[in-house]
Amino acid sequence: MKRDPVIYLVDDDTDFREATAELLESEGFATRAFDGGARMLDIIDPEWNGLVLCDVRMQSMDGFGVLKDMRARAPKVPFVMMTGHGDVRMAISAIRGGAYDFLEKPVQPDFLLGVVRRALNARKLAIENTRLRRRVARFGDLRSRLVGTSPVMKDCRKQLLDLAPLPITVLLHGEAGTGKEVTARAIHDFSEVSGDLHTINCANLSEAELRQDLTAASPDDTVYFRALHRLGTEAQSIVAEFLRQSTRARTIASLTGDPSKCHDAGQISDELYYLVTVAPIRLPPLRERDKDMFVLLEMFLRDAAARFKKPLPMVTKEALKPFRTYPWPGNLRELRGVAERMVLGLPLGLDRNTATATGQAESYDASMLAHERAILERALMESGGQKGDAAAILGIPRKRLYLRMKATGLLE
Repeated sequence: MKRDPVIYLVDDDTDFREATAELLESEGFATRAFDGGARMLDIIDPEWNGLVLCDVRMQSMDGFGVLKDMRARAPKVPFVMMTGHGDVRMAISAIRGGAYDFLEKPVQPDFLLGVVRRALNARKLAIENTRLRRRVARFGDLRSRLVGTSPVMKDCRKQLLDLAPLPITVLLHGEAGTGKEVTARAIHDFSEVSGDLHTINCANLSEAELRQDLTAASPDDTVYFRALHRLGTEAQSIVAEFLRQSTRARTIASLTGDPSKCHDAGQISDELYYLVTVAPIRLPPLRERDKDMFVLLEMFLRDAAARFKKPLPMVTKEALKPFRTYPWPGNLRELRGVAERMVLGLPLGLDRNTATATGQAESYDASMLAHERAILERALMESGGQKGDAAAILGIPRKRLYLRMKATGLLE
């Protein structure tokens, strides 16, 4: 496999260029040679992990001209200048101009290799420091996306930051509405992959549609398989083959529930299960997040007030009592919906499961109706509110979905 170059060698002397390139290659430094600076400057990457060795006297553009353009395009990449006609004044000018070092030809091989090693080590350290600073900055950004100070959320954010830079398949799992799509977006953004987040909604996707979606993803994209457990057997085989052969930097999958239980229930094949559970991250339900709920509620209230152009509602301690006992089956999605109803002055609908949460008995009919409503809500949440998709998830006709939504109070 051909290595990416770590040294760009610029010199219009063919004999010197070929001999120096051969020396560098023999010492393990992948090298690309240029007979002029213009071609090298066209491809230089400011975040490149290598260095430039450049002659001073060249016909088209001299070394100082290359250095000046280089500092404008890639100021952090080490630039080592070489010449057979140098003096102290020229060396001082080169260093002041931003060169890492100034070498006089003919350069002794051991001396040249020593300079190269030191420059590459310095570049490696600079890149690592830059990445560390970005990581610290990203951590602050991640806290603004995945809000919460509870121990489970702190642990979740740490896992995400640890895994985001790695070329590994990440599996997000947990109850419906725990923020899997937001988390997938965060992993993609913090992985520094150059492409887009290419989401494939696996709910009732045919094999032909799946292949079409996979073909539409560019090599630089992060492919996100949403609701992976909804795929049929043949479609799962296609995804497994894709994961085995993929060389892309990032793949993310998500499913509702516990991966091992989905596997035991036959929702995920053996092959796919072992391919996607290399780096699993569980997103905690709202009831495990302590006081995060009230921080999230305030954030959702402010967002809803801004979108609906309504004033922020007055929230009293008495009004928040049902929030503490309610089981929140829809998690963050449900809390966001409640916040929107608060802003609009609509009934919150938190009393239907409060009796169960506080240990009081419910009638059989009420329990069954609440259970059915929870199933319908989960399907609607997974489909993003699209009733046709929700009906497909449940495997029932759209008309029946509307009738059951009316019966359970989800539709008037």
